[in-house]
Amino acid sequence: RPRGPQRARLVEAHKVAQEFYADALGSPDAVAARRFLGERGFDQAAAEQFGIGFAPRDGESLLRHLRQRRFTDEETVAAGLVAIGRSAYDRFRGRLLWPIRDSSGDTIGFGARRIFDDDRIEAKYLNTPETPIYKKSHVLYGIDLARRVIARSSQAVVVEGYTDVMAAHLSGVKTAVATCGTAFGEDHSRVLRRLLQDHDEFRG
Repeated sequence: RPRGPQRARLVEAHKVAQEFYADALGSPDAVAARRFLGERGFDQAAAEQFGIGFAPRDGESLLRHLRQRRFTDEETVAAGLVAIGRSAYDRFRGRLLWPIRDSSGDTIGFGARRIFDDDRIEAKYLNTPETPIYKKSHVLYGIDLARRVIARSSQAVVVEGYTDVMAAHLSGVKTAVATCGTAFGEDHSRVLRRLLQDHDEFRG
C-alpha cells in the first residue's frame, strides 16, 4: 500500500480549502482581489462559476480551518496546502486563487496570483507543488469544464493562462484549456488526445 494520506483525504482537503477561499473573496481584505477581476471584466458570477477565491494574508487562517475540520498536519502538508518552516503555515497568503481541477471536477491544486506590492514572494504566480494528486505535466486548467465539448467537437483550444481560459469560455469558446505554470508537453497532449479519441492508428 502507498504510504501517506489517502487520495480521498487529499481531495477532500482541497474541497474544504476551495470553499474557504471562495468565501474569503467576499471579505473586506479581498478588495484588491475583486478589483483585479473587475478590471479584467470578470464579475461575481464569473468568479463563482470558476470557483475563484482569496487566500487571507494571515498566514495560518486556512491551517486553523482545516484543523477544525479534523485534517491532520500530515494531510494538509501532503496536499500542498500547508508548508513547514519554523512551524506550519498556509502555502498561499494574500493571493487571488484559481482552483485547478481534474477532469472529474475534483479540486487537486491551486494557482495563486500576486496582487499586493508588499508580497514577499516576487513570483507573479505560485502553483501547488507536485503532490500525490497534482502532477503539473498532466494537469490542464479548465479540463473539467471543457472535456465534454472537446470530445463532442473534436477540437481543443490551448491558451496561456487562467484568465485566458475564463475569457474564452465566457465568450463561447468552451474547448479552451491551459497549462498550469509549465510548458505544454507530451503528457498534456496525451490527456487531450484521449478526450479527442485521437489514436495513432487513425492519426492523419
